[in-house]
Amino acid sequence: MCEDMFVYLFGYGSLMWRPGFPYSRKFNAYIKGWKRVFYQGSTDHRGTVENPGRVVTLIKQPEDDKSNEVWLTWGTVYSISDDAAMPILKNLDYREKGGYERHELDVFLEEGDDIEPYGKAIVYLATTENLEFLGEDTNENIANQIFRSIGPSGRNIDYLLKLANSLHDMGVTDKHVFEIERLVLELMSHHKINHHNETIENITDSLLSSSPDKSLELLNQHKRFYSKPLGQLWIDDGAVQAISQRAKSLLPVGIIKMVGEFPKDSLVTILDVNSSQISRGITNYSSDDINLIIGKQSKDYFNTLTGFTKEAVIDHNNLILL
Repeated sequence: MCEDMFVYLFGYGSLMWRPGFPYSRKFNAYIKGWKRVFYQGSTDHRGTVENPGRVVTLIKQPEDDKSNEVWLTWGTVYSISDDAAMPILKNLDYREKGGYERHELDVFLEEGDDIEPYGKAIVYLATTENLEFLGEDTNENIANQIFRSIGPSGRNIDYLLKLANSLHDMGVTDKHVFEIERLVLELMSHHKINHHNETIENITDSLLSSSPDKSLELLNQHKRFYSKPLGQLWIDDGAVQAISQRAKSLLPVGIIKMVGEFPKDSLVTILDVNSSQISRGITNYSSDDINLIIGKQSKDYFNTLTGFTKEAVIDHNNLILL
C-alpha cells in the first residue's frame, strides 16, 4: 500500500460521502484507464429484484481505444490502520456484496503524462460477469430508471445526487454522472419532487400508474422518510458501521447524543461523530424514553424497564441511508 502500516481504500461511489468506518485521513485522488458508469444493478440497496436501481461501477478503457484521451476517475482515498483493516474490509465486503469484488489499482494525486502513482489502493468494482450487471443504456433510460427506483437503503435519486454533489465539491468533471444528474433533476422538477424534506406523494398519477405494484408499495412506504425530521441522534463509529455496512438496527448502546423532543414513531436524522448525516429513521420510542436508555446495553432496559418492549431504538427496516 501507499505507506507502511496503513491500508488505502479508493471510493468512487457512496464511499465518497458515507464511508461508514473510522479512518486516519482522506484525500482526493484518481485512477487511470477506468471510467465510472451507472451500469451496475442494485437490488439490495437502491432498488429491488423486481425493480433494480442503478449504481456506479468502473469499466476498463479498451487497449485499442484511439481517442488519445486517457480515462480518469476521481474519488476519495481513505487511510486506515493496518490493525483496523480486517474488520473494516469484512464489513465492506458485506456492504458491496451485490456484485462487487476487491481489486488493487494505482492512485494518482496530480494530472499529467509522466506522473508517478502515489501507490496502490483497494477498489471495489463490479465486473461485467456479475449477475446484477445491467450494462450500457441511453442516458435518458438510465435517468428514468434511477428516478423510479427505491430500495432498502432509500431512493436511487439520493445516491445519484450525493455522488454528483461530491464531484462538484471536488471541482472535477464527470460527463456521464453530470448528464444523468441533469436529466434526473429535470424529472424531479417536472414531478415536483424536491431534494430534501419533500413527500413522495407529489409524484404524479401517471408515474405511479405506470410503475409495478412493488414499486408503488415502496413509494408509499418511503413517503415518511422525506418529511421534516423532528430530532437528531448522534451515534458512535460502531453503530455507524452496523447501520451503513451491515444493515443492522440502531441500538441505544450506540447513541451518544440526542437533540429534539418528539413522540414515538417520529422521523429523526442520524449523524456520526463528525456531525455528518448518514441516515434517517422512524423511532420506536419517544425522546423522553430514549433519554432514559442512551448508551445502555439491551440487558439494562429490554423487557426489564416498564414500556421498553423493543430492543432497537430504530429497526433496520425503518432506516434509510443518505
